[in-house]
Amino acid sequence: MSKVITSPVKRYSGTVTLHDPLTFPQSIAFEDALESVRALGDTATLSKIRYAFLPGVLACVESWSLNGGFPERPALDTFPSTPKAPIGELIEWLIAEVSALYRDSEDVPLA
Repeated sequence: MSKVITSPVKRYSGTVTLHDPLTFPQSIAFEDALESVRALGDTATLSKIRYAFLPGVLACVESWSLNGGFPERPALDTFPSTPKAPIGELIEWLIAEVSALYRDSEDVPLA
């Protein structure tokens, strides 16, 4: 099963398909990204924080269908970093969407 989400970013209109539910490797990749962000400390730049989140986000994306010259299959080394405002908005939105999936997986009762 998958979750299709619609981009709120005007420059990168379209959809992104997330894995749903997340697998253990995907959840762990997101947890590792969270740890990487925390390890950056309070003086990290916004670009470094967003970059640290990307491996966790990318692990949870099944497919991309975004306009505006966005790569068909972005990877950590090919993910655009400019233009700063729309890319920042896109990454923040993706972090929020993956975080919601991750939190939902934490709500499953253990017994």
